[in-house]
Amino acid sequence: RLIQSKYLNYYVSFDNIKVGQLQGQYIASHYQQYQDPQKPGPVKIVMISGSQTDANALLFSLGVHSVLDPLFADNVLQNVAENFTPNWDNSTAQAEMETALTDQQNNIQIAYVANDGMAGGVIAGLKGVGLDGKVLVTGQDATAAGIHDILTGQQSMTVYKPIDQEAQSTGELVKALYNGTDVTALTKGQTTLTFDGGNVPSILDTPIAVDKGNIASTVIADHFLAKSDVCAGIPAGTAEVC
Repeated sequence: RLIQSKYLNYYVSFDNIKVGQLQGQYIASHYQQYQDPQKPGPVKIVMISGSQTDANALLFSLGVHSVLDPLFADNVLQNVAENFTPNWDNSTAQAEMETALTDQQNNIQIAYVANDGMAGGVIAGLKGVGLDGKVLVTGQDATAAGIHDILTGQQSMTVYKPIDQEAQSTGELVKALYNGTDVTALTKGQTTLTFDGGNVPSILDTPIAVDKGNIASTVIADHFLAKSDVCAGIPAGTAEVC
């Protein structure tokens, strides 16, 4: 997380607006598959974001809204409920999903969920009304549980942030500073400090959208997760992973 300090010289992270954009782009590319022919009208989406006190959660929200707001304006998607979930609490996310399902009489086709942990809570809420596997559910962090849920068809996608790349970026920055060499080729981004509006030179690495089609070539190939961590109860040969 960004340290809100005027003494900060550099910041290394992932492009957190891009995280939200990847989630939104997945929804924009797939929402039509979830249109219920028995229920004409816009596709209904619930948005369950992270803690509003977490600067990253606000960036994820900015990213996803930059993609989905035009679809809301065109009334092809309808945002029927939106919550920032205190402390990223999984049980609270489940309760938020259950409330939205009740309010909409289970007529919900998409759940934008900011991370995999809360997605697990949302999936539990969907199971309660027999809609697990029938609603597009997003996530983030490429957790073992999230990837497992993608393989079983209960979650649609996640966002993978390869921490090895973040470590490499940090090492390259420290090496350049130690050697007294120019770092502008590394710090191509800027991050704004909310407390005074100052900009911090930043390395913002690129997150990766992951669904069933590229699990093998991303989190498994990178040894971020082991097959044994994600394949419990999954039929052999699923997604060329298990």
